[in-house]
Amino acid sequence: MNTTITPFSYGNDTHKSHQGQRKFYQFYVGIDIGASFHVASCIPFDAFLDPKGIAWKRTKTMKFNSDSVGIAEFLNALGKIEKQFSLTQKDFLILLEPTGGHYSYLVQQVLLNEGYELFQVENRAVGEFRKNNLGISEKTDSMDAKVMAYMGWHKQLHPHMQGVTLIRPQSVLQSLFRTVMRDRWYINVQLTRRKNQVQQLLKVTHPDLNKAFKSLSSTSVLKLVLEFPTGLHMKEATAEEIYNFLLKAGAKSVAKRAANILAEVMPNTIAVPAEHLVERQKWVIEEALRLEESIKLIDKEIHKLLWGDPDKGLDSHPYTEILMSLPFVSENIACTLIGVIGDIERFNTYKEFKKYLGVSSENKQSGTSVTGTRQTYSGVRDARRVLYQIALIILANGQKHPTVFKAYYDRKVTEGMNKKKAIGHLCGKIASLIYTVLKNKVKYDPITHAKACGVEFNNLYIKNNKEKTKLTN
Repeated sequence: MNTTITPFSYGNDTHKSHQGQRKFYQFYVGIDIGASFHVASCIPFDAFLDPKGIAWKRTKTMKFNSDSVGIAEFLNALGKIEKQFSLTQKDFLILLEPTGGHYSYLVQQVLLNEGYELFQVENRAVGEFRKNNLGISEKTDSMDAKVMAYMGWHKQLHPHMQGVTLIRPQSVLQSLFRTVMRDRWYINVQLTRRKNQVQQLLKVTHPDLNKAFKSLSSTSVLKLVLEFPTGLHMKEATAEEIYNFLLKAGAKSVAKRAANILAEVMPNTIAVPAEHLVERQKWVIEEALRLEESIKLIDKEIHKLLWGDPDKGLDSHPYTEILMSLPFVSENIACTLIGVIGDIERFNTYKEFKKYLGVSSENKQSGTSVTGTRQTYSGVRDARRVLYQIALIILANGQKHPTVFKAYYDRKVTEGMNKKKAIGHLCGKIASLIYTVLKNKVKYDPITHAKACGVEFNNLYIKNNKEKTKLTN
């Protein structure tokens, strides 16, 4: 047996238990992901069998940079262990966090290409397992890496344990979908802030604009204010001048009416000179318009990702038509779901899928008493947000466009369930349906869904599905 000392520093007697046929992985690896560096633990199976429960805690960890040299050093360390104990890549179970967007992506892909068994575990799950299951309050990169290794061993020992969910890592395409949608969300948040700032400034610089426009944050109004920064600047303009500029700004449907109103009220405006605010107003508006253009470019990219781009030889995503067949699912929602889900085959059951999306239920427990249920705090925030968004759209359009989902929500409320909790249940039902259609590779059929739920279809989808009903009949 080779006695090479690795960066993880194992004793030479560890190999004795590795003779004979393997029933578990021989080593469990946990990687705490960081921006500049990662911290890895590599713990042998025997260490978890220590009666005192301290052997695995005392193993050393390896800190390596997140660049090519650092990752190569980490691979070399694993290679030394393989050589020392006559193992292969399949003897290692590696767990890491999907932290920080792309921070984990490079090391993840390198390990997969090398043939290692690799899974992702939720960031929140690591902290909860460390505190609730192991009773460890210490929060360090080194300890989290060891806890992830422990989670891998414990999950294999108790495969039905619900506290730990191991997910296959993201593909290149899934990572792109998720990053694009997250970028769009961040930009949209910034745009909303800029528009709110503009509306505050307009209360001083243009107090009479609300008489002509319902929304002061529309693109045409922002462009109009760039041309006429204050009410005093617009005071001298004629209705014809305002009309022509609104046409140029894209407000064709309201241009004539708005121009006439502004030409009538502006001569009597009480706007005061506010030149000290004009420069700030100009900067905020230009920033808002730039952000709007960025969102349009991202939306074009989302459309190409979903439906493909023949000019670049890109095929449409296999989940696009399935997700878009669901009621009230837009391209942005479909892109978010694909980015979160990746490959539906990563999930073995719909319960596992719902927990990953963050819409499963869990018991509320005090001591040995179970006092009720609540929606889990774990899961992917992006998925929980869009599922909640879909639920609210379904309920808001429930009168004009009734659906099986609305009927399910109404039944829960009628039974006495709190409305907020009923929405959570509705999100869970939507997640279960998404899991079913993606697993079966079929588009959503409202007739089949209504029949399965025992809802009379003739009372639903009257407006949206006239053509579909004719074809079905």
